[in-house]
Formats: sequence, structure tokens, C-alpha cells
Amino acid sequence: MQTYVLRLWLPDIPGTLGRVAAAIGQADGDVIGIEILERGAGMAIDELIVALPTLGSTPSEEERQEELNLEKLISCVSQVEGVAVEDVHRVAQDRPDQSVLALDTAARIMETPHDERTEATCELVRDMLEADWCTVVPNGAQSPLAVSGDVPDLPWVMAFLGGISHLASDAQHEHTPADVAWAPLDLLDAAVVVGRQRGAFRPPPSRTRYPRRVHDVPRVESPHRGI
Repeated sequence: MQTYVLRLWLPDIPGTLGRVAAAIGQADGDVIGIEILERGAGMAIDELIVALPTLGSTPSEEERQEELNLEKLISCVSQVEGVAVEDVHRVAQDRPDQSVLALDTAARIMETPHDERTEATCELVRDMLEADWCTVVPNGAQSPLAVSGDVPDLPWVMAFLGGISHLASDAQHEHTPADVAWAPLDLLDAAVVVGRQRGAFRPPPSRTRYPRRVHDVPRVESPHRGI
């Protein structure tokens, strides 16, 4: 079995999740977890953890079968009225319980020796958010305190943090890329910044059309919120 996270926009009305679960069943999938990300204006953004069967006697056959399984999953779910697929990506079968992951991450950071804590924050926050990279940047500095993963462009990250500091807090998510998220670290006078090569951290509240194929997912350009 392969495990995937399926992020959906769907009407916030009784019965919708049941119809989605039935559609996943038609694609031979099994819903093994759900997290409600946002609710409002009659819509909800949910992430479903879905297990799909793995078939094929060779790696190439398994890869092809995985592609077909995902196409079928997205097709079935997209046929539910009002439902749109925002993102699909594979995760480890032993993915931690997301409801307690933030607390576990905070505890592990605090258990780390003080002189290693900044580096640990980078690694653990990156893992928690399933990001591709993470960096801790002092305010006004030209070099980071810590880096995890392949940060695509450090000068851009520095300029990005400088730019958002001039935006009102309620307008920041309207003028920033969706595949980057950040949060202040007040005690360090710094910020932690994370990024993904595929998929947004949060979809936009105003989108009316959504990607429905896996190939459309990796570069979703949409506003987001800080961590």
C-alpha cells in the first residue's frame, strides 16, 4: 500500500465527506485519516490520508500503476459535486499523527541542547511541515543562522523577509507566494522560513478554479499564511 495526502476544497454541508469517501472507495482507496484545515463562507479545506494498493512485479510496473491509481483517485473525487482537488502527494506509511505533531516538535526542540537548538529547529520544522527546505534568518542580517535542505535562493529569502515587514499583517498573504511560509522567532530576533517545491502550504480563499490533475499540483501559486 502507498499512502497519500489528498487536499480538497469542498462544500461545508452534511453528506459531502461521505460522498468523497465513497468516491475514494470507487478508486480502490481507503481513508485512514482526516484533518480539517479551514472552514468558512460555506466551504471547507480538508486533508484526507488515503491508502492505495500497490501492484506490479517490477519497479517500472509499480510506478506506472501508481500513476494510474492517482489519476483514477483524482478523477473519482473530482466528480463529486462542488469538490476540487488542490494537492496530492505521497507520505510515509508511518506518518506521525498530525494532531499532536506540533506539540511533539516543540518538545523535541526544547529537549535539544541550547547551542544546537537553532539547527534542530530548522530540521524539525522542515519535517513537520513536509517542506523541502528551511532556514532561520536574523532580522536585517545577510546570512542565515541555520539551513536545512537546499534553499533555492538565500538572497531572495532575505529580500522576501524585508519586503513583508512593510506589509500590514492582514495583507501579507495576498502578496506573497503560496509555497513559502514563515514565522517570527522573537527571542532570536529572527524568522524561520520554509518552502516547498511542490504544492502550497495553504490554498487561496478566492480561487474559483482548481488543479484536478497531479501534473498541475506542484506549482500552485496562491496566498498563504505564516506558520
